[in-house]
Amino acid sequence: MKILASDYDGTLNVGGTVSKENIEAIQKWRAAGNLFGLVSGRNLGSIKRFLDKDNVPYDFMVGCNGSVIADAQGNATEHNCIPARVAKALFAEIFRYEAQYVSASYDWGSVHVEASTDLRADDTYLTIDEVRLDRVLEVSGWFTCPEHALTVRNACETMFAGQINGLMPTVQSIDFVCAGTDKASGIRKLVQSRGIDPEIILTVGDGDNDLSMLLSPDFCGYAMQNSMPAVLEQVSRRTESVAHLIEEYL
Repeated sequence: MKILASDYDGTLNVGGTVSKENIEAIQKWRAAGNLFGLVSGRNLGSIKRFLDKDNVPYDFMVGCNGSVIADAQGNATEHNCIPARVAKALFAEIFRYEAQYVSASYDWGSVHVEASTDLRADDTYLTIDEVRLDRVLEVSGWFTCPEHALTVRNACETMFAGQINGLMPTVQSIDFVCAGTDKASGIRKLVQSRGIDPEIILTVGDGDNDLSMLLSPDFCGYAMQNSMPAVLEQVSRRTESVAHLIEEYL
């Protein structure tokens, strides 16, 4: 039995859609007795909504960059929350850099966060003091340009050294998770919690936040040909699509 763990945005979903070719390949993969699942920076609710919309079959979900794990029935088995005091201080620090958009993610959803009620755009936004801080899995920020985002990432990782990990799914966004958490750690926890001993674990992705699972010696990682330049520089194995990768290993 083999496992294929795929990123969603820019990997399984390219150009806003999951191709029929990818879906049919996943069906063949699972029919052969293998497992397929999504490993994403998105929360579980967001992942499941898109998978259900495109009728994508799956055996597991790893959300918030490895911070939460769920089976095919949606049962969350692992959570790795950012400590509440760290999450609150992190929000405050991010707002110092004039982020375009800030959010807090939980296992099945996320909320928009503003620094104060004076800045609140509408009732769907919460302030830092209104956020349920003890259950935050991921703090995300979007910035005006790649240089700005990288500056914020470096500053926050220095300020909260040993407490958070900053991952960049795009060149203008950052997902902060608890230290020691990433997509690779999420996959390892999935395998351990299920007691699985797979023949091989394949991983595929396109962003900076995928590097942990693409470069891990425990897995066989592939970069999408449309990956971020930093990913293509570090990952030697390439694939055109999830379907092409599946065909290679069936």
